[in-house]
Amino acid sequence: MYLERALNECNESVNALEGKGASPDLIEAYVNRGCVLYMMGYYTSAMEDLTSASVMMDRLESEGIGTDAGTYVKAHATMGAILFEQNSYASEEYADALSRLNELNDGSKHFDRAGIIRMCVESAENLLDCECPEDAERFVEKGLSIVGQSQDRWSRNRVMGLNTLLGECLLAEGDLRGAMDRYSTAIEVGTLLVDDNMIEDMEDLVVPIISRSQCESDLGLDQMYISDLELAIGLLEEMAKINKLEDTDVLVHMHQDAASALMSMGKVQEAEKHLLRAVSMGVHGAKDYMDSQNPGQM
Repeated sequence: MYLERALNECNESVNALEGKGASPDLIEAYVNRGCVLYMMGYYTSAMEDLTSASVMMDRLESEGIGTDAGTYVKAHATMGAILFEQNSYASEEYADALSRLNELNDGSKHFDRAGIIRMCVESAENLLDCECPEDAERFVEKGLSIVGQSQDRWSRNRVMGLNTLLGECLLAEGDLRGAMDRYSTAIEVGTLLVDDNMIEDMEDLVVPIISRSQCESDLGLDQMYISDLELAIGLLEEMAKINKLEDTDVLVHMHQDAASALMSMGKVQEAEKHLLRAVSMGVHGAKDYMDSQNPGQM
């Protein structure tokens, strides 16, 4: 009902302004309606409004009439999100949003502080899926600059998530050491959140630990790799005990990975503990994996 009422109000605004020609007010009306249509799932109509706003902004800009950075970024980031949802080429719209991202602040139209951070996270995630990690990195850096040094629960959890996301950007760019550093920052922040009983979701801490372990494996840092695997396993098993782990398959696979690494280091007894734990969880295929990894012992 709320979105329907909002759409009716937007329609009234657009209808009242369209006959007066291009103006900042009409641009705002198009962007507002386009965003409502997007939230309602009317992607084609949303793109029409947002494209009209974009063309109008370019026209006014050429005439020396500037537009608010928030309006510009909102239009292009939303178009990027729509194209991403439609499996279309979204990076050009995100590139347009990036062209004015540095101007964006919590006084810009269409955004408050939290809204900027959420937009940066969504845009970065979509760009990573589009294999554009450099552009994704710029959105993450903007998010981190906005969250700053705030110590409230929401902000601290966002710092952890943004650093994990930045690690993914650097990993996609082939910078394993840089990715490890960012994952380490995320883990440090997340560990403090756990100590302060302020973490929103324990999986948000597990993710950078697992990601860092993969970097360590690729770099041949075997002991560090095993240590991180066992750290993540411990956290996931604690989650499983209190029914907070929806998919136990990931835990079984991690036990198997730890066992394989330990076997390669000649630590058979430690490897068997992980294999037995995988079997005890009763997941299909774990017993076969155990037999194939240690046929002489099983």
